[in-house]
Amino acid sequence: MKKTLSTLAIASLFSTSSWAQEPVVAGYFADWQYLNEDNPYTVSDIPADKLTHIIYAFLSMCGPHEGASKAVQVQISEACEGKEPFSAVIVDQKAAIQHDFGQVDVDVDYKGHFAQLAQLKKDHPSIKILPSFGGWTMSEPFHAMATSPQAIEQFSRTAVELIEEYAFFDGIDLDWEYPGGGGLTTSPWNPNTKLSDEVKKAERDAFTDLVKHLRSDLDELSEKTKREYELSTAVGVGPKAAQIDWENAGPYLTNMFAMTYDFLGGWGAQTGHMTNLHATERSWWGMGADVFINQMIELGIPSEKLVLGAAFYGRGWQGTNDYQGELPSSELVSEKGAEFGTGENGYFMFWDLMKNYSEKEGYSYLYDEQSQAPYLWNEKEKVFISFEDERSIRAKVEWAKSAKLGGVFSWELSGDPSGKLVETMYSEMNK
Repeated sequence: MKKTLSTLAIASLFSTSSWAQEPVVAGYFADWQYLNEDNPYTVSDIPADKLTHIIYAFLSMCGPHEGASKAVQVQISEACEGKEPFSAVIVDQKAAIQHDFGQVDVDVDYKGHFAQLAQLKKDHPSIKILPSFGGWTMSEPFHAMATSPQAIEQFSRTAVELIEEYAFFDGIDLDWEYPGGGGLTTSPWNPNTKLSDEVKKAERDAFTDLVKHLRSDLDELSEKTKREYELSTAVGVGPKAAQIDWENAGPYLTNMFAMTYDFLGGWGAQTGHMTNLHATERSWWGMGADVFINQMIELGIPSEKLVLGAAFYGRGWQGTNDYQGELPSSELVSEKGAEFGTGENGYFMFWDLMKNYSEKEGYSYLYDEQSQAPYLWNEKEKVFISFEDERSIRAKVEWAKSAKLGGVFSWELSGDPSGKLVETMYSEMNK
């Protein structure tokens, strides 16, 4: 039977914006970072008193995951045993509900990060905790789900059942990368994966249908529990944002988390800022967080629902020749992405940059005032690293407030185990 909006769901269309009256200071929590040998990060490390939202990354659904790693495919297979296609599932069950991270004094029959989050919720009852479905490596099943109204209903219903079972959750976050293509398995540059205009249109409509069903199911749960539940989504920048029908989808959503980072990276020779606040005449393709946010507002996203993204990491290149550390321009290129990093080539967590990429190691700290973006330059090794720090985050928060945005968020919390980047976000947002 095709589901229609309940009266409560219709009422929610006119009330969700009220959630944004409190400035959002959010952080994604990566469930795999407890395995980081150099700097393991668990729920106990989260500075919950400085956050309004914790977003748990990532859950998924039963469906195709051919682009994911073999390990993830095994986890999906195990999690989906006996379940209907497109059912919402916890992917890494060991991390989420099995691993013993220590004693809690909440009455739950599971362990893992979830038990710790249940404790955190008890200790900080005003914080909002959301599971995020999808992510770069697990968005493939969304495209399959989009072809069937029944699949959308199945995912929506089971996702809401999941947060009812794990009652510390306060809603649902979607990280479908991306409706209309452009993700891991839907690259527009590959003729074998590029989506047709017909499929793009169908996915545009499917996203609206998805958030409509989720909002309705969440409101039914709200009637049952007498709690309010949020529904948010991550938003890609540029053309990816334009692939969503914001006029019709936006009213069902509480917040939209704008992924204003990864403008550039070691996957290409082009070198420069990866998360700069301002675009300048030097910016590659005119990229800047301010430009992308203004485009989203023009597409119909209310500014008070937009949450500006900050990166707790950097991206780097090597073989950056014919360069002496001056302000990067659109003509700056490197031979390749850095063949080293924090557990991944070309990717540098903030804590690692602060610890191991100092002047002592040959790195000069530089700051582009116009772009509001820091970078590191090693003249001897010809290495360029773009990243985020307290100074650039302060600028982002100030700009977000002046633009009347909903707040700021970070990807992801384990990059900042000291908590000083979160502290900067929180203190500046609440000045």
